[in-house]
Amino acid sequence: MKLISIPTMAVVVLASSALHAQTQTRQSSLHRTTAPIQGTYNMTTGFEIGTPTYRSGPATIFDNTDGIGYYFSTLSNTEEWIDTAAFAATELNGMEQINGFEFNYCSLLSGPGTVSVEVRFYNDCITGSGPTGWDSGGTIQNAACAYALAGLPGGGGPFGISCFNINIDLMCGFECSVPQEQTPGGTTDFVGIGWMYMDSLASGSTGPTLGSLIGQTTPGYGSQDFFELMDLAVVGAEHQGTFNFGGKPKAQATFDCVLYGDGILDTDVVNADIPNTSDVLCLSSDMEFRSGNAVTWALDDLGGTAIFPSAAYAMLVGTNGSSAGFGSLAGPGTTLLVDPGSLVTPPTPLVMSGVVPAVTTPNLPGLPPTIWAQAMGFNGGIGAGNAAEASNALRHNN
Repeated sequence: MKLISIPTMAVVVLASSALHAQTQTRQSSLHRTTAPIQGTYNMTTGFEIGTPTYRSGPATIFDNTDGIGYYFSTLSNTEEWIDTAAFAATELNGMEQINGFEFNYCSLLSGPGTVSVEVRFYNDCITGSGPTGWDSGGTIQNAACAYALAGLPGGGGPFGISCFNINIDLMCGFECSVPQEQTPGGTTDFVGIGWMYMDSLASGSTGPTLGSLIGQTTPGYGSQDFFELMDLAVVGAEHQGTFNFGGKPKAQATFDCVLYGDGILDTDVVNADIPNTSDVLCLSSDMEFRSGNAVTWALDDLGGTAIFPSAAYAMLVGTNGSSAGFGSLAGPGTTLLVDPGSLVTPPTPLVMSGVVPAVTTPNLPGLPPTIWAQAMGFNGGIGAGNAAEASNALRHNN
């Protein structure tokens, strides 16, 4: 592999890693990065240059960045590079939910809207073979979640290269749940993060910013200095091996990435499998719905404009629910996610608090093992068939 320093074009041959004897050194060029430009990618409106305004987080659940971007590496548009992460065993249901992420990439392409990136999260990633069920005869299967990010900017900056820091907001409809580790503290149960750079104008011109050995801090939990390389062009033998970048002098085989979650233990967002036309509300809570807590639930709308046209808002609370929904019993165009036969109280009104509907419970008594909550906007009175808007559900485990 050749290491290319853009200002000097000095060439350094990377040595094979002594730590992972079975890994291979990636035989492609590394390029020096430039200072990244910030941008936000909204899953419904696309890419915008500028400081992020997304609602993801507020908790950082994985971070393998070290603040120093020295090199990036390019890959062909048939390759997927799969890195690893792990999550501490903190949730009763054994799952971690991602509600946003950010990543860095650089491109040699010129012009806006020339880069498309596909990001996938996998339930596992086995060293030496990749995610379970991936190899499927020229197609990618078995991803827990997949995101196609089209219309990202290309290069054109100094030396023909531009680099970008992209923030992705997954809240209110695009969250992804993946397993936490089964062995607490063992960092042995990995999830996979797959990256494909689908350049629309050329192949092999764009790729991720790599981790650095210069000023390195503690890497992200479960991050390893190698990755699995899959190539869709090699049908029947897509797994090309486990690769690194040779370690020293500066490049590590980790791809800069930060993952965000809500930081609320044992509470998960559940979205409708097939959203309906009036599933336009976003329900959130400020803490676990657990005995002794005083929980505040609040609504937002998917556009972030805080415009609530319904006459009244209320929340349904039950012991069962389903992402497949229970039809449109609540109202036309809405998906009822809480089982109407499991309601523990009548619908609880959400009162306008500032510019959003919200409700705060008193300190909660003992609760059943699982509680589902969903908000609705009603016209014509709070009752069956009158809902005009519906939110996601929140599932609380106690």
